[in-house]
Amino acid sequence: LKSRLPNNMVTTYGLSLSIIGMCVFNIGLTYGLGAIGGQAGTTLPAAFMQVPISDVSPIYNEILGLTIVILFAWLLGFGATLAEPALNALGLTVQELTNGAFKKSMLMYSVAGGVACGIALGVGKIVFGFDLATVLIPLYLLAVFLTYFSSEEFVNVAWDSAGVTTGPVTVPLVLAMGLGLGNAVSATEGFGILSMASICPILAVLTMGLYIQFSQKNKKKEG
Repeated sequence: LKSRLPNNMVTTYGLSLSIIGMCVFNIGLTYGLGAIGGQAGTTLPAAFMQVPISDVSPIYNEILGLTIVILFAWLLGFGATLAEPALNALGLTVQELTNGAFKKSMLMYSVAGGVACGIALGVGKIVFGFDLATVLIPLYLLAVFLTYFSSEEFVNVAWDSAGVTTGPVTVPLVLAMGLGLGNAVSATEGFGILSMASICPILAVLTMGLYIQFSQKNKKKEG
């Protein structure tokens, strides 16, 4: 405890920049991502139903409008997840630990695709009002089933990948969108999207891990 920090000036400079960066980032989340998510969630229902904020709603018929809303939610989840700093770090670590068998890009797109599908399901849950447990329980049972047949390294990566959905980019954007959408369609509550977005990347990575295991076994047989 009494020892001095090495490179005091460099350490102080780095900490100062980190604190300033976190403050600026927090301002961006509050007035940028959060506001965008809330406005998007409030405006999206105008695609398929009449809402007070739009004089021309509904813009499309119900089926086309719902398709556009769910597709928008999917693209939003995919893009927000790829922007997560934690996912990039996780991808690099996994690529090194698996000696390149599980490439960084493969992991990033698997997790992003899983989160996107989960967010799309969560939006469907808010719009259609189905019970969350009827979807979550089978998905978790499927995840346990896939875990049983997967190797330990892929299991650890898959279940850790769910933490990406609680990152600083995805959470404010998705929560704000869910609450805005829930209020617009008069849903009982706008939560549940993140729970869906947490299990789907686990399933995606476990499935990709099984594919890699199968491919490696085939290569060994051929060799």
